[in-house]
Amino acid sequence: MNRQLLGAKGEDVAAGFLTRKGFRILERNYRSRLGEVDLVCQDCGAVVFVEVKTRTSSNFAPPLASVGPRKRAKLRRLASEYVISRRRESSEVRFDVLSIVLGPGKPEIEHIRGAF
Repeated sequence: MNRQLLGAKGEDVAAGFLTRKGFRILERNYRSRLGEVDLVCQDCGAVVFVEVKTRTSSNFAPPLASVGPRKRAKLRRLASEYVISRRRESSEVRFDVLSIVLGPGKPEIEHIRGAF
């Protein structure tokens, strides 16, 4: 499976997982001139920006390690732009990371709430 298909499959799994947990998906693949956020959700009044990391094996670095300082700064800028453009400035903002491992069986999911 190529990287793009793997990422899309992981985002599908993540969206289903979060929906079952009571999140409301506001946007998938929100894009602007600043970049892209995988999922934008609402959870108990908070706007949650979710970075999804999908792999086929858990032999790699933990998901949070792959969201370094540059990616975090970029996500913060995107979040700021999003809340202003959607008039959600009064909402609490949170950043979550989801690690999805798509192996031969059921997907392994690790949800890191408030990752940064």
